[in-house]
Amino acid sequence: MGAPQVTIETITVTRPLKVIAFTCCVITVILMVGATSTADWIVAEGWREGLFMQCVSPGAPTPLPFGMAPEPGCSKARSAHYLGLCAALVIFGVITDFFGTVLTCLGLKSTDPNKKYKYYRVSIYALILAGVFLLLAVIIYPVQFSKDLDDEPAFDGGVVEPTLNTGDNDFDNDNIPNHIDLDDDNDGIPDEEDPDDDNDGINDDVDDDDDNDGVKDSNDGNDEDFDNDNIPDDEDDDDDGDGIPDEEDDDHDNDGIKNSVDSDDDNDGIPDDFEEDSDGDGIVDGMEGVDSDGDGTPDSLDNDDDGDGIADSEDGDDDGDGIDDDEEAEDSDGDGIPNSEDGDDDGDGIADDVDEDDDNDGIDDDDEGGARRVYSFGFGYGATWGSIILIFSSVVLLICDRESEEIFYKERQVEEEEEEETGEA
Repeated sequence: MGAPQVTIETITVTRPLKVIAFTCCVITVILMVGATSTADWIVAEGWREGLFMQCVSPGAPTPLPFGMAPEPGCSKARSAHYLGLCAALVIFGVITDFFGTVLTCLGLKSTDPNKKYKYYRVSIYALILAGVFLLLAVIIYPVQFSKDLDDEPAFDGGVVEPTLNTGDNDFDNDNIPNHIDLDDDNDGIPDEEDPDDDNDGINDDVDDDDDNDGVKDSNDGNDEDFDNDNIPDDEDDDDDGDGIPDEEDDDHDNDGIKNSVDSDDDNDGIPDDFEEDSDGDGIVDGMEGVDSDGDGTPDSLDNDDDGDGIADSEDGDDDGDGIDDDEEAEDSDGDGIPNSEDGDDDGDGIADDVDEDDDNDGIDDDDEGGARRVYSFGFGYGATWGSIILIFSSVVLLICDRESEEIFYKERQVEEEEEEETGEA
């Protein structure tokens, strides 16, 4: 009768705390799998970064830090040394945490006291090691990240935009954009009567690229009724159907990018420069203006204004006039008065204190940068801290329960010895 009584009392005394510890361990494994795979360790203005992946959202302020490609979407995380170290620490933490969880489970199932002690003892060591790995990761990551970010340039007023699949906006180079040109290929036959708009020998009804711009017609954009209310955008007072009149709406296509910095306000696949005629001379903005390198592409659409083979974003002298851009920027209107002393930086006759676009670059001053970059911690970082707390809580529970179990078995052993001595007597 003594042995069954020992088994029943052992279960009653030891299992509750160990079950709680095991439950905590299981939760930490689930949390850490999610934390390892997510890109939400650090969340910043329009982009986020994890241990193995980084993502950029449309409308993210430029320039992006760390050499990130200014394209919406997710890609492999940059190869910074501290990122690799933190990733390794987290992986080791997940493995040892899983190992400790399995040992705790085996300890719960075992009925042999000696095996229980061994399972729990090794489990405690494994969990402590997992907690140390994860603790080092959550300390190193934000410290090194903040140092890394501090060296990056401030915002320049631009934003990351989705790629526009518009191809050649002027197939016959007659300075009339295709979407308003009645004869795209300039062959003398109006498009509505022309069976082959691009003269490639393939009739339009079987040609998947009617204008021969390299972009399939299905991807060419040009949605002239954005909200599908059967009212063309050029007649619709509320293009996106959000209840805010276009004249009061600062984001006509609801893409998260303000009109002042969005190159395609109505999201029809045609750049605004090819739809607007700011000076009313009958030529859309995209077909006129300065063409510094003479390549036929206006500077407003060209990412290499002086044609020197160096992208403007990396070129210290965009227009190739021998004067650094930084020096030219100090006197925006070229009146010989530095911007710091000039009450009208762009020389448009409107004083800067009432001008909403002081430098006349087409971007409202409120939307231009200059501020320091800020960031916040995301799910991955928070989940790792939560796992650390649960892991060390499990360790405490296992240690406390293991000590009570040892005391119980020692007391039972003494009682059984006393009973045997009494029986012999």
